[in-house]
Amino acid sequence: MSETLAKTEAIVKKGKRLGADEVIAKTTFGRYRQTRFSNNEVDITVAWNDYVTDVALSWQKRFVVTQIHDFQNVDETIRHLYQLAKASKENPMYGGIAKGRFHYNKSKADKSVGNLNQAEFVLEAIEAARKEAGPDLNAGGIMFTKLEDVYLASSEGPTGEDCRSAVELSIRAFSQRESSGHGVECSSTIKDFDPSRAGQKAGELARMAKNPKAGVEGRYDIIFDPLFTGSFLSMWGGMTSAFQVMIQLSVFVNKLGQKVASEIVTMRDVPAPYSMANRVFDDEGVPVRENVLIEKGVLKTYLHNTSTARIFKTETTGNAGIVYPGPWNLELDAGNISKNEMLEETKRGLYLTNTWYTRFQNYAAGDFSTIPRDGMFLIENGEITQSWKDIRISDNALKMITNVASISKERQHVHWWGEADPPSLSPYMLIKDVQITRPK
Repeated sequence: MSETLAKTEAIVKKGKRLGADEVIAKTTFGRYRQTRFSNNEVDITVAWNDYVTDVALSWQKRFVVTQIHDFQNVDETIRHLYQLAKASKENPMYGGIAKGRFHYNKSKADKSVGNLNQAEFVLEAIEAARKEAGPDLNAGGIMFTKLEDVYLASSEGPTGEDCRSAVELSIRAFSQRESSGHGVECSSTIKDFDPSRAGQKAGELARMAKNPKAGVEGRYDIIFDPLFTGSFLSMWGGMTSAFQVMIQLSVFVNKLGQKVASEIVTMRDVPAPYSMANRVFDDEGVPVRENVLIEKGVLKTYLHNTSTARIFKTETTGNAGIVYPGPWNLELDAGNISKNEMLEETKRGLYLTNTWYTRFQNYAAGDFSTIPRDGMFLIENGEITQSWKDIRISDNALKMITNVASISKERQHVHWWGEADPPSLSPYMLIKDVQITRPK
């Protein structure tokens, strides 16, 4: 047994000796590196390590959580946590944590991500962007890597070790003041990471977006870029959390087994080795697995931890979140049409590449708005004819997933902290009859 796992197990034992019913502790030793760049140059590179233990403790259906850094003040912190539990009100929704011993798959993390010269990758992305948009292009963004060793111990049996790796680059390119494009490159390994793809995409969109005109309100068939699709998958996937359903912040309440989407929509939660969200167990120590959320338009499952599973009289899906379950890595199954064919078949519509400021007016009903950013384009008779600006999508989440008309063969692993989070494997997606308004 490793020293860190032994220290993590000791925290669990301390909580039990005090009188706690259940204790679970997860220690993460993370090595993080980040490079920030602007005006086509590297501004700063920072590196930091973090040693943090998340501790959850229950006593008579009172459930409390805290964090301990560097194993400092463990006795005092656990004692205070236990006292906090005894002073808290009973949580009627708490159903316990996972019990038993489990077998875990071997981690496929790439430990070399912790030793990268990030500046070289950043400059490669900038050069690719400038080749697309010209020498006057101005690019900025962030590159980030993480390598985490994770140790989990539970009073209820699960014990495990994991290693998780991720590398991502986000580049935003400007050809003019109102002309921009955004590209991302995400992976769990260096082998599959190509920063030039992100730079090329950002530069191409910035070049195409020159001289934008104010958009026109109306209803349009819209092709969404994978980065934008990732934002929608985050929205729809998050609403499959059983916790979101319980508190009525989901359009999928009471819809299990019902048609909730277009027949061509199959959405999965897949904590796959390729993903930045790669892992072998959840925060309760349950082995993670693929879960089909929507299959050919039909809602198949909510995502559960042990507590929500007991409330819904089912089993955990391996998606804890101690406090509430959520998706790890969302995938939309590929379609049978290419992006270019999708464009050619669009008589009058839009091609939108990114968004931010998604806000709901009513989560249960699904009414929301979001503001497209970076490249926005008018499509006429299968061709992009104009660059747009200053538009807003004002529509309904349930209606939009029902109106998905085409999904591309091409898919991209995307992640962006602004909107497309958690990571996803996202295609181009055509949605019919989307309402476009103008920002007020």
